[in-house]
Amino acid sequence: MVAPVQFTEKVPISQHLIELKDRLIRVAIVVAFFFGVSFYFFDIFRLWLVDPLPEKYAELTFITPTEPFFTAMKVSFMASIFISMPVILHQLWLFIAPGLKVKEKKITFMFVSFGTFFFLLGGIFCYFLVLPLGLKFLLNYGVQYWKMQVTIAFYFSFVVKLMMAFAFAFQTPLLMVLLTKFGVVNTVKMRLYRKWAFLGAFTISAVLTPPDIITQVLLAIPLYGLYEFGAVVSRWFEDPKERERVEKEIILAAQMRKAKRASYSPPPKAKSKKPAPKVVVKKPQSKKPS
Repeated sequence: MVAPVQFTEKVPISQHLIELKDRLIRVAIVVAFFFGVSFYFFDIFRLWLVDPLPEKYAELTFITPTEPFFTAMKVSFMASIFISMPVILHQLWLFIAPGLKVKEKKITFMFVSFGTFFFLLGGIFCYFLVLPLGLKFLLNYGVQYWKMQVTIAFYFSFVVKLMMAFAFAFQTPLLMVLLTKFGVVNTVKMRLYRKWAFLGAFTISAVLTPPDIITQVLLAIPLYGLYEFGAVVSRWFEDPKERERVEKEIILAAQMRKAKRASYSPPPKAKSKKPAPKVVVKKPQSKKPS
C-alpha cells in the first residue's frame, strides 16, 4: 500500500523515494497485466495496425525465425502503455499533488481526464490521418526502380513508434499547465517566445518522425497549435499577480533598453591626417676630372 506523503511538515528525501518506488510498482503491475491481455488478443491489434497499409503491400513477410514473436511482444507492450496511461497519469499526479495548495480531487480529475484525452487524441490523429498519408508517400517512392517488400518487424515498429510519438507530443498543453502551476514558466513569456516554439515544433517533429517532410509537417503544425492552446489554458492556472509582475518587468526592461539607445551617442570619428609628402633632396653629382 502506498503511504501518501504530506507536505505540511518537513519530510526526508528517503520518504519521497519510498513513495516513488511504491507508485512505480503499482504502475508496473498494471502495465504487466494489460501486457498479458494485449498479447493474448494480439490478432486484434495486428489487424487494426495493418489496416492503414495499402492493399498491395498487405501481405507482410518476416526474414528471421524470432521476428514474429518479438514483434508481437513489442506491439503488446506498446498497447499496454496506451491502455494503462490513465493509471500512469493518476499515479504521477498523486505523487506531485500534495505539494500544491489546490483542491486535489478536482485537479486530479482534470489532470487524468485531459491527459488521457490528449494521449488518445494524438494516437487517433496519427492512425487516421498521418499513417495513411505517410505510408502512401513512403511506399510509392522508388517503386519504379526497386521492389518493395514490407517485413512485419519494420512495419509494426514504424507504426507503433509513430503513434507513440504523436500521443506523447499531444501532451504539450498538459505539460505547459504543470510548468505554469509550478511557477517554472509563465504565459507572458510563452507569448513572447512564439517564434522559438514554432521552430521547436519542427525540430521535435524532425526527431520523432521518419525523415520525410509529410509526417514532419503533419506533426509540427498540430504541435504548434497545441502550444498556443496550452498558453491559453495556462492562464486559468496562473497567479494573476505573478503575471502582472512579469508584464511590468518586461515593459520596464523594454523602456530601459529604449532609453539607453536614445541616450547613446557614438563618439566622433577622429579625422585621419594625411601623411605629409616626402621631400626628396637630390645630391649634386661630382664631376670626375678628365
